[in-house]
Amino acid sequence: GRDTSPSQGAPNGTRTLDLPESDHRPNPLRLFKNTKIAVLFSSSIRSVLRDHAGEYVCKLNVSDAMIKSQPIVIQVEGLPMFTRHPEDVNVTRGTPFSLSCDAVGPPEPITILWLRDYSRMTVDSGSPQNITVPGVDKHTQFSCEARNEKGVTISRTAQVNVKEPPAQVSGVTVVSQGSNSVVLRWTPGHDGFSPLSTCSVVVKDVTPGRDGTTHVIKVSVPPFQHDIPHLQSLTWYSMSVSCSNEVGSSPNSSWVSCHTAEGVPSVAPHNLTVEPNGSVLVVRWESPPADQMNGIFQDYEVLVRQGERVKKVSLTDIVFFLGPNIFNIILPKPFWVTVANLGISEELQAKLQDVMIGRSLLSIGKVLGEGEFGSVVEGHLKLQDGMSEKVAVKTMKMDTFSQKEIEEFLNEAACMKDFHHPNVIRLLGVCLDVSSGHIPKPMVILPFMKYGDLHSFLLRSRLGDSQLYLPTQTLLKFMIDIALGMEYLSSKNFLHRDLAARNCMLRDDMTVCVADFGLSKKIYSGDYYRQGRIAKMPVKWIAVESLADRVFTVKSDVWAFGVTMWEIASRGMTPYPGVQNHEIYDYLLEGHRLKQPADCLDELYDTMLSCWRADPQDRPLFTELRIRLEKLAEKLPEATSREDIIYINTSLPEEDPDNVSQPLFSSSPSCCRSAADTTLVTADVHESMEAEDDRYVIVISLSGKKISPSRCPLFLQQTSRGKRSALRYVPHALRSGRCGCAW
Repeated sequence: GRDTSPSQGAPNGTRTLDLPESDHRPNPLRLFKNTKIAVLFSSSIRSVLRDHAGEYVCKLNVSDAMIKSQPIVIQVEGLPMFTRHPEDVNVTRGTPFSLSCDAVGPPEPITILWLRDYSRMTVDSGSPQNITVPGVDKHTQFSCEARNEKGVTISRTAQVNVKEPPAQVSGVTVVSQGSNSVVLRWTPGHDGFSPLSTCSVVVKDVTPGRDGTTHVIKVSVPPFQHDIPHLQSLTWYSMSVSCSNEVGSSPNSSWVSCHTAEGVPSVAPHNLTVEPNGSVLVVRWESPPADQMNGIFQDYEVLVRQGERVKKVSLTDIVFFLGPNIFNIILPKPFWVTVANLGISEELQAKLQDVMIGRSLLSIGKVLGEGEFGSVVEGHLKLQDGMSEKVAVKTMKMDTFSQKEIEEFLNEAACMKDFHHPNVIRLLGVCLDVSSGHIPKPMVILPFMKYGDLHSFLLRSRLGDSQLYLPTQTLLKFMIDIALGMEYLSSKNFLHRDLAARNCMLRDDMTVCVADFGLSKKIYSGDYYRQGRIAKMPVKWIAVESLADRVFTVKSDVWAFGVTMWEIASRGMTPYPGVQNHEIYDYLLEGHRLKQPADCLDELYDTMLSCWRADPQDRPLFTELRIRLEKLAEKLPEATSREDIIYINTSLPEEDPDNVSQPLFSSSPSCCRSAADTTLVTADVHESMEAEDDRYVIVISLSGKKISPSRCPLFLQQTSRGKRSALRYVPHALRSGRCGCAW
């Protein structure tokens, strides 16, 4: 065998060169010298290749010993070999570009000559491997020659193409057509040696009698197909396509014509009115504009629904023409108008479908409250068993609200139907009132709350003719009820955005229900501030970040809950007294917060402050707030019944000698007497807003057993001038039988 050392083609090691047996054979010549035998071998390489160049050695194995000869070097000479050919290039007309060409021997040196369109070029240097061409204005070919003493080798020919606008588009075809769209496909022409970036579709209305409007649609390519949207139904169009690259655009293709199909009307009839007239209803409306009919008019249909039955009335023959595009029909019997007549979305219609109630089942009574944009009225709802339930009905003033606001009103009602929690007001149903003769008025039916909203109740307790004193236990229970309701709403990912005492209702058992979550977000009173064209906002309840960005989160509801707690603790006072609505934002930014109400426990006020932290992430969740309030309530003395907490008569006997005046809400009578001489009484002394008010609520503890609170005159020894006093019970008052019973 023969090994070659590193050489051209094998730079990183040796390789064995296997030669045919006929190419290396022993020479019969033997030389004898000093008793040593020399054997001569000769080898030959036929068809020498460039790979044969390198270093050669001869190895001989004698008695398991390897003998290696001195190396020899073979150099293979021939025509130049190209290591780099000139490459094709696409160039902008007149723009310089570069070409490269390189070759090796041996033998050296190598001379490089350049050819342009097969003619030899004159270059600055004698044999340049790289040349720069100042620019071309047409397709040009370049190549190079490599010369040495063995001869000449010619490289591949490089094609230099001049970029130009694309060729014209062909094969424009309408793939499919609908009532408002057409799918167009085309075949692009040659790209002009530059990638296509966009294609433009020219769409022209060519319907006879039309103004022939034209618009252009830019389309990213590929693919070379596009759905042309926003077309009118039953309309003739002509379309043409051109494509563009970095240089320019192709000529427009030939025009192709297409015709859109008939579609449903774009809009419903508008200005719908329904007017009762004896035993019939008169329905009037205006037809849609002709350009929005999207086809040939056939008839009108009115949906008539009574109970669960729905009937379609076709009005092809019984529609009476009253004036320009105004129509009138008379239906032969009373009917309930579906929510579809309001023009609200189909999605909202589907949500309301299972809560709609026939108007005949609802009777309306007196107005309970009225605002700028709507009112709440008393009503009675007929039940399936023939009985009726007293309800509250929320309505809108239809001459004030737009169709969008009607849809928002109903959308909030649709949200309410999914709420099932004792501290969240439930939705009884929705119905439409058609007695106004205008657009049907939506009415939301809610449970009737005997004691009304919490804010009014708190005001009556403090300022009403028959004043009540609400102990801390009662106020805490109100707060816990609201926290439970808000905890439920937040678990449903529902943002209230308008939590306040006025939007919480008191059930007959004095349980608080969260209400008005968004239903009345535009039915606001003086508590709301309008900034520019922005809707009125309850600024004194809104979190500082919501005032700045009008972005609401569950943590902004927590802020409002803190203000609601303050309302309850202050028994209905207005937040931030003396601060105007437009001053609130700056007031809060300066770090100010609501002051601690009189008689408010420090721990309770700390909970309020946690709701008003500047960073929303630092505010507690409703679950945390509920737990804090429940733990605080557990620390306070308990009463024997809920009525004892709420319906306490705080008047003194001498103020009511005959005991004939009734409290605001009735309760069952009870009285307590004791002759114990050593009873120690502790009391919370609640400072009144009025001077000379020395009415107190006490809880008497006898031998560890609690009895009902009683109304008794006390001789007080005030140990401090703070809000809490230690009171020593004077037994004489009880022994003399002067204990007046409050219930």
